[in-house]
Amino acid sequence: MKLLRWILVPVVAMFVFAACGSDNKSSSSSSSTTSSTAATPAAAKVPPPPTTPPDTIQVTEPLTKKPPAGKKIIFLQCELPACARYANGVKNATKALGWDANIQVFKNAAPAAALSQAVAQKPDYIAITGIPQSVLKAPLAQAHKAGIPVISGADPEPPATSGFEEQVGGTLVPDADNIMKWIINDSGGKANVVAVTIPQFPVLNGETDFLKKQLPAKCPGCSYDQLDVTIDEVGAGSVPQKLTGYLQAHPKVNYVFFTFSDLGKGVGPVLARSGLKNVKLAGCCGDKANAEEVAKGTSNAWTIAPNEYSAYAMVDGMARLSVGMPITPALQKAVYGSPSWVVDSPASVDLLKPTGGDWHGPTNFESQFEKLWGVGGA
Repeated sequence: MKLLRWILVPVVAMFVFAACGSDNKSSSSSSSTTSSTAATPAAAKVPPPPTTPPDTIQVTEPLTKKPPAGKKIIFLQCELPACARYANGVKNATKALGWDANIQVFKNAAPAAALSQAVAQKPDYIAITGIPQSVLKAPLAQAHKAGIPVISGADPEPPATSGFEEQVGGTLVPDADNIMKWIINDSGGKANVVAVTIPQFPVLNGETDFLKKQLPAKCPGCSYDQLDVTIDEVGAGSVPQKLTGYLQAHPKVNYVFFTFSDLGKGVGPVLARSGLKNVKLAGCCGDKANAEEVAKGTSNAWTIAPNEYSAYAMVDGMARLSVGMPITPALQKAVYGSPSWVVDSPASVDLLKPTGGDWHGPTNFESQFEKLWGVGGA
């Protein structure tokens, strides 16, 4: 359960839960290298990533009319504590619309049964996070037959006519891009990067595939390598030791990129005790604990997952459907990647204080959505 708690945490949080939605890549304990290093490269520089939260939401088109009140939705929440962040966003968004939200906690091992039970209750809409369509074929078919749209979050599969109506936060590439920019600029174009990941999860492969291609292209003086770890190694807490061994065998590596939050937790002190004090640590989709490590100086740069914002974006899709507006390709493209910024200093960590250390989403995102819905907002 400890492993699942972190694999389901923030965005990625929930996304990597269903290994059965993975591609055919095997999870390996060995490293595989993809690198490109010029003999005498000029110092690369790219536009810096944002280090303050964005102020605007990704959705801009107002609804054609105010949604009808009284709609009933079911949000299927995983049984782990981190999933409650989505539930809080769903509750607040539906309250603003005058809708009723029924939060139902489901067993992580039985998402299809949970969706089937939700369909049987005949709500107007259903939302779920982190579960691929391929795992839910039968209950999704039941939902389609009953005319109940199902909105999803944090799953990399694109929507399909027989599957989810909309997919929110399905890619982590914007996070990987921002951390890549931070690494290139911080290193002066001389970063030798190793990415630590679990390759059986497609959403994480989106990050590593991006870095394999874009880091050498954007930074001729940089190199990329990959350290694959297994679910069992994460669960046993052995990733810091495995990474230490890798870094001792690869002394030129000076940056580590973690593809989700728990892979980087507690690594800094372990590396320092091993004499690896000059290796910088960065990662995607972190949480309060990762941000606290940045404040302490035991980690260097993280993006933070905006789960509450993602919940509002899912309810926004329902609101549009309720007034006869389609989920357009432009809308789907806008919400497929979550907003992203880099926490890389104690000052940027301080910006998380209003929401208790996690990041809920763009400034005043709640009122921005509610204005689009015609129910108030600034």
